[in-house]
Amino acid sequence: RQHRAALSESTALLASVLLDESQPEILSQALDLVRDRTPDLLSIGVRAQSGALLIGLNDHADQWAPGVREESTDAEIVVPLWQEGAQWGSVEMRFVPLRSAGWIGYLQDPSLKLSGFVFAVCCLMFLLYLRRMLRELDPSRAVPQRVRAAYDTLTEGLVVLDRSGSIVLANKSTAKMLGVDDSRLVARSPSEFRWSGIDGCAIARDDQPWQLALASGKAQRDVHLTLENDLGTRYSLRANCSPIRDERNQVQALVISFQDVTELEQRGAALQAAKEQADAANQAKSQFLANMSHEIRTPMNAILGFTEVLRRSGLRSSGDAVKHLDVIHSSGRHLLNLINDILDLSKVEAGRLEAEAVATAPHKIAADVVRTLQERAEQKGLDLVIDFPRALPATIECDPARLRQVLTNLIGNAIKFTEKGRVDVILSMDSVAEMPIYRLDVKDSGIGIPSDKLESVFEPFVQAEASTTRRFGGTGLGLTISRGFARAMGGDIIASSDYGHGTTFSVTLPAGDLTGVEMLEPAALRAALDATAPLADVARWAFPPARVLVVDDGVENRQLVRVLLEEVGLHITEAENGQVALDRIGVENFDLVLMDMQMPVMDGMTATRRLRECGFKLPVVALTANAMKGFERELIAGGFDGFLTKPIDVDALMRDLASRLGGKPVEAASGAAAADADPVAAAHGGFASSLTGMPEPASAADSVPAIDLDLGIDFDLDMPADEALDTATVFAPLTSRLAGHAKLGRIASRFAAQLPGKLVEAEQAAGIGDFEELAALAHWLKGAGGSMGYDELFEPSRSLEMAARGRDLHSVSRHLAELDRLSRRINRGLRQAEPEEVDS
Repeated sequence: RQHRAALSESTALLASVLLDESQPEILSQALDLVRDRTPDLLSIGVRAQSGALLIGLNDHADQWAPGVREESTDAEIVVPLWQEGAQWGSVEMRFVPLRSAGWIGYLQDPSLKLSGFVFAVCCLMFLLYLRRMLRELDPSRAVPQRVRAAYDTLTEGLVVLDRSGSIVLANKSTAKMLGVDDSRLVARSPSEFRWSGIDGCAIARDDQPWQLALASGKAQRDVHLTLENDLGTRYSLRANCSPIRDERNQVQALVISFQDVTELEQRGAALQAAKEQADAANQAKSQFLANMSHEIRTPMNAILGFTEVLRRSGLRSSGDAVKHLDVIHSSGRHLLNLINDILDLSKVEAGRLEAEAVATAPHKIAADVVRTLQERAEQKGLDLVIDFPRALPATIECDPARLRQVLTNLIGNAIKFTEKGRVDVILSMDSVAEMPIYRLDVKDSGIGIPSDKLESVFEPFVQAEASTTRRFGGTGLGLTISRGFARAMGGDIIASSDYGHGTTFSVTLPAGDLTGVEMLEPAALRAALDATAPLADVARWAFPPARVLVVDDGVENRQLVRVLLEEVGLHITEAENGQVALDRIGVENFDLVLMDMQMPVMDGMTATRRLRECGFKLPVVALTANAMKGFERELIAGGFDGFLTKPIDVDALMRDLASRLGGKPVEAASGAAAADADPVAAAHGGFASSLTGMPEPASAADSVPAIDLDLGIDFDLDMPADEALDTATVFAPLTSRLAGHAKLGRIASRFAAQLPGKLVEAEQAAGIGDFEELAALAHWLKGAGGSMGYDELFEPSRSLEMAARGRDLHSVSRHLAELDRLSRRINRGLRQAEPEEVDS
């Protein structure tokens, strides 16, 4: 600006000297030289006072605003010209503007630039100074470096908050959890992050533990939190907040610790999932065992029941038939015991085994078990002896049923594994840490157990030697279950053995408080046992007139119970489901109700509850195939007075009904003689000898040429015997094994007559895809066929039921065809029997 002013003044002086209006060319040349020497000079003009432009260089007239101007700017400078002491005009010089127009021009002002420069330098210096001061004031630097290093190595997150709730100190574990660098946490609040409770719901700011601790001044302990940081990582944390107080007891700071329990929570979730899977598997196993109990016991009900019927009837006197029936009955009982063993094992494994604690006389139970097993021991030529070397209490607190089962298993095993010699049952008292222990030793002179196998024999399905099962049989569950029973009663079973010379199993039970309990000397114990004579088996019963309602959806089961109870003088009425039973009870009077549990329309539990709600007071006894522990409590709670399990134990049924209806045992005589001697007793106590015996089966060789199938098929008698038998078996007539019984044969015939209709219903259900109805029909046929003596129907019926439940139409068709073939064979058997029935 000063340069332009000086140049303008010099140019004005030059113009004053060279000004000549008559010869302006000289001045124009001089001004043109000035313009050339000055790059920023755009145009020059000399204007008279009158406003006339004398000289104009570089289009000055077009660029310069018209009129006389006295004030100058940075871009346009006006300098007056003087001549002879008066102002002649002015020199106008137009330059390149020093700054732009408007506010941009102000910013280009040098003074403003200088001020901005000075301001920027000062800010920079202040920032440097402030950073240095903040660094000196950083609370984290107040902690020594070695302490800070140890602080950062902790896996637990540690945070220090000031009174306002801002972070003043945080270690690296906290920064990792929050997903932020530890240097950027200072002055922030933990509440800025996403916190939620253990249930996944967000936690309000005021409910966060550090806010509660700051507000109340009270520590917050073991608060479970969930954090999801900005990186998307989720943590499960356990927070503890502890206030720090000053000398005036005011909260000055807060220390927070975050314990990462994410892995523990995941393990807990995995364990919970595993537990739920295990519980589900255990429940499935229990349900499977309950179903198997029902499925197996239902056909066994008919097998053992009708076997018992035949054993009690006149068939007892028919030569070899009695041996066959005894074998069937014994084998059925053995199978039932194996089933009970498996069910008991499931209770032991599930930890649901329950034991009572009632006053019990173990010496009487032991003597009773010895008497029961005495015959088995004598059959093997063994001495079975019970001994009392010293005084014993008259009673102790334990479960008599469990103790009886334990002793039965142990003494039965001793007899089984002893070929010669003796089995001793020794009862005594021990004292362990001033606690009286009742001890029962079962000692045999049998094969013994190797020392390395003494504990393994208590494991399920394990026996001492691989050949033991083949040689002696059994499930290998007896000792497992027995030890479970003993431990449920608070005791145990231990084994000791001299291999090859015998084994001793010792049952120890806590005797409990013996205050006031009489101690019996050995002589008194033997005298008491000698005075207790075993009760004779009751084979016949006599009942006063009574009406019994039998409720069961299985026709065969109702008919079986009818045959059993009518033979002892009871009047029977049948009902096929709970609803029919309610209707019958509403219009008829009954003295007792036998109620099945699983029935269509209305089950037994529902029917019994409704009876009790209506004020029905007479006995209701359940008939159930469910043998699972705890089911009896459900029955009692449902209003039942008692229960009998299937297969029906005839003696147990008679004893139970006798206790409720006033029945009395009648001394059993031998076979038909009793019937002839006392017809009334025969009518009420057992079956009359109307059953003359089952026909002896013909040999296979004799039966082949005698078969007449009415199908136009002739068998070649020269073919191999096995091939002829196989062909004959496919088309041979089928007869029920109950056909020889006067009453039961008629029941079996009625079943056989309705079998084709049931198969037609099954085929129709399969044709329309009603698999539930098909499975129900197959289930009925599976149980009813065996009960009615047609055992050949069981397997294909069971397979049909499984195929129906699996919706396997191909297998359904195959099994229906097999059942149809069996039905035709049964029908031929009926046709062959018709002439005999007419003649009879």
